[in-house]
Amino acid sequence: MRAADFTLPAPPGPPTRVLLYVAMASEAAPIAEALRLMPAGNARVGRVAGAELTLITPGADRALGADHIGPVHAASALTHALATTAPGARFDLVLNAGTAGGFESRGQAIADLVIARETMFHDARVAIGGFDAVARAHTRLSHSDQTLAHAAAALDARIGLVSTGASLDATAEERAAFERAGALAKEMELAALAVVCRMHGVPLAALKGITDLVDHHEPTHEVFLRNLARTSARVAAAVGPFVESLRAGACEGVGGSVSPDG
Repeated sequence: MRAADFTLPAPPGPPTRVLLYVAMASEAAPIAEALRLMPAGNARVGRVAGAELTLITPGADRALGADHIGPVHAASALTHALATTAPGARFDLVLNAGTAGGFESRGQAIADLVIARETMFHDARVAIGGFDAVARAHTRLSHSDQTLAHAAAALDARIGLVSTGASLDATAEERAAFERAGALAKEMELAALAVVCRMHGVPLAALKGITDLVDHHEPTHEVFLRNLARTSARVAAAVGPFVESLRAGACEGVGGSVSPDG
């Protein structure tokens, strides 16, 4: 796997204000219930593992009622949330939790958990030097390998590349790219969130649950819908322990430095 082109800032210490971005209402509802978050305007708030947590979603289309999924809406919603936060209440960690596709060839199963070490856009193809790296936005996330390993052990999760695109399914070319990159999950928002976090200088962590297998023969949308509730429940149960593990890693001094890219 090639080294990441960009690296997000490491957390300066245990996060005290966490912004949790979740793409779909059906993913967010079980998280809010599991963490006992209370409505606050368009968000839901509460205390989780000693940190103030604010859960946001990009909302739904007024005409169609469908969630605003995908990289464009993710970047827009996060940019707005960070830009409109009062200076005295700035978030010191953005956390992305949700569902993703996994890979049968890598021994994954439905409802398995993946912690992102890095992310990129797999459907960005720009064969011009410099522009290709910007478009792909291959980014190393914030926490150290030690902290991620601690969290993975606590959650029975795997650590790796989470690849982002604008489509639910994947082309043959993209599936080949996943294999070359060693991707563990394919989804529709993390790389966009990473771009925004890099622009704002905010640390980022991510936890994904597997709803479907990209390299399986069944139609992606059918498997995704069939397993959405089950996987969302697994992710919801893991968010609190994940935040706790990230805070513990920072307290132990292993969350403040990111290992070299690659």
